[in-house]
Amino acid sequence: VTKIRIMEGRLLILISLKTGDLLLVKKAQNKLSEMIIRGTKQTFLDRPLAYYHIGIVEKEGTDFFVLHATKDHGCIRQPLDQFISEEGLIDVYRKSSPLINPLKILKRAKSMLEAPYNPSFRLDQPGYYCSDYVVNAFKDENIFHLSPMVFGPNGSVLPEWQQYYENLDLPVPNGQLGSSPNSLISQGHLKFIGAINS
Repeated sequence: VTKIRIMEGRLLILISLKTGDLLLVKKAQNKLSEMIIRGTKQTFLDRPLAYYHIGIVEKEGTDFFVLHATKDHGCIRQPLDQFISEEGLIDVYRKSSPLINPLKILKRAKSMLEAPYNPSFRLDQPGYYCSDYVVNAFKDENIFHLSPMVFGPNGSVLPEWQQYYENLDLPVPNGQLGSSPNSLISQGHLKFIGAINS
């Protein structure tokens, strides 16, 4: 195990994290994160999936960072302790088989840093959203594929998503190819490692 002191001075005991591990956030922080959870939640292998955000772990010496696409700051590299203190409830996943080339994942992820956030989740718009960022970073691992996006149960579109896209002056991309944190888990190439709670 690894001990990391987070910003408030508390000690947090973590499983041994590796470069290329994925951190999935399950505590909604705002209205958009609540909408993502409500619109994309599902069950996979009897495990409820209700995540709204995903980031990639980088281990550099004894330090840890998270690379991810954020609504407020675009694509960033952030110290892990700061990420944990901001996000709170996090599950760790890892590719079921060894990564082919973790350094290539990092190189791709870093090449996207400072790109803007894509609030439309549409692939024809500029920037990246969190799971899109991960799909692109993991391109050479051949474990993630795009799937029809959902914005509610059974092909429906929740009213809050209708309003969200009206504000963007764009149609809801319901059924268009894309990704979500939950859809990446449900593709079956990741294993649950453990939980991190701030």
